[in-house]
Amino acid sequence: MRAITRVASTERPKIGLMAGLPVLGEKFNPFTRQSSDPWVLANELKREFEVQQVPLEAKEIDKDIGVLLLVHPRDVQPQTEYALDQFVLRGGKLIAFVDPYAYFDQTPTMPGVPAEPSSSNLPTLFKAWGVGFDPQKVVSDVVFGSGAGQRYTPTVLSLNRTAFSRDDVVTGSIETLLYAFGGAFAVKAPENLKVTTLLRSSPSSMLVDNANATKSGDEATKNFQPSGRSLPLALRLTGTFKTAFPEGLQLDKKPVAGTPQLRESAKENSVILVADVDMLADGAAVDVQEVFGRKIVVPSNGNLALALGMVEQLAAGDELISLRSREGSFRPLTVVRELEAEAQKQYFGRIQALENEKQKTAARLQELQKAQGGAAKGAQILSPEQQAELERFKKTLLETNLALKEVRKNLRQDAEALVFWTKVANIALMPILVAIAGLLIALLRRRRSA
Repeated sequence: MRAITRVASTERPKIGLMAGLPVLGEKFNPFTRQSSDPWVLANELKREFEVQQVPLEAKEIDKDIGVLLLVHPRDVQPQTEYALDQFVLRGGKLIAFVDPYAYFDQTPTMPGVPAEPSSSNLPTLFKAWGVGFDPQKVVSDVVFGSGAGQRYTPTVLSLNRTAFSRDDVVTGSIETLLYAFGGAFAVKAPENLKVTTLLRSSPSSMLVDNANATKSGDEATKNFQPSGRSLPLALRLTGTFKTAFPEGLQLDKKPVAGTPQLRESAKENSVILVADVDMLADGAAVDVQEVFGRKIVVPSNGNLALALGMVEQLAAGDELISLRSREGSFRPLTVVRELEAEAQKQYFGRIQALENEKQKTAARLQELQKAQGGAAKGAQILSPEQQAELERFKKTLLETNLALKEVRKNLRQDAEALVFWTKVANIALMPILVAIAGLLIALLRRRRSA
């Protein structure tokens, strides 16, 4: 696409960059009292495009900008959403990265106040486009979760190609993505818009509150209840867009005269939405090494390739948006992970049942202590009934732990057996078939000679 674009035009396309984060660098931050370099994403964009910075408070998008990359519109104002609305209606193509839990945006708003990750949303536009997005919940996925043991974090997703749209030119050649503390969309688009899911979670996923986003190990999975369906992580909306401000822009509950200027797009347009911003940050997308005093940047996954591919596709024109990628030859071994997820459902259920049993027993003990009255107040000696209750709980706990060990044992055996037979099929099957064919041919030749 880049080659076609360069041949078709002598000038570099102009794109806009509107960001709530210092993507283009920062000279001085009064809270951190430091400056920052531009993100690698910004440097890559400048190599291929003329990048124009658009303020997050902009009331209008310049007419010479055809593609706008929107990164983390935190605390977005109505006038900004109105400017984006009119930009899309006049034919501008929008790529929006929002996030319920921006891990790399933890700058304190006031000195002395602990920093917390921020969130971003486009509530008015999403509602008009039939897109639901909860800025207070992140995706937890036990199939794509990262780490192991007590460092296993189901909210930091290592996505492979089973999570990508296989026939889209943007995602068709990407192998892996790091999707950390991102959200998900719920889509019920109107008839005038077509929805294409570019990225999705596994069916063994659910939404969890932001307060539980960074939990890992058993703490992160003890209350896990998979939804049983894949959650959209990135979308492309295509069609004829209608204004999200049919009654005009309102500021302080007062309508602004002369709005909306456009009520519907004259022709079909495209908008791409992604529910994660952290994937664009250098800390998630690249490894920076210093060799002989020079910084060497190495992509650690396909995060930047995804973002750059989206920009290039929309900047290249409507004709290239409809391109479909060739069928890839990559076949990731996901059966093992799905088998593990299926076994983990039993594990999560047992953990939850144990927690419920523990709470019931604690409540029962409290009732028994109240029933003893003042005579037993402050005493540490348990009554026979309390002792029987504790013994029953200990027995239940022991049985559950044994059952969990059995689940882990069966899981390990099934996974190891599957890996073994997969290796046999991929490594040994073809040589065995060739050897058998050779023996058959040798026997036929000997019989003919005889």
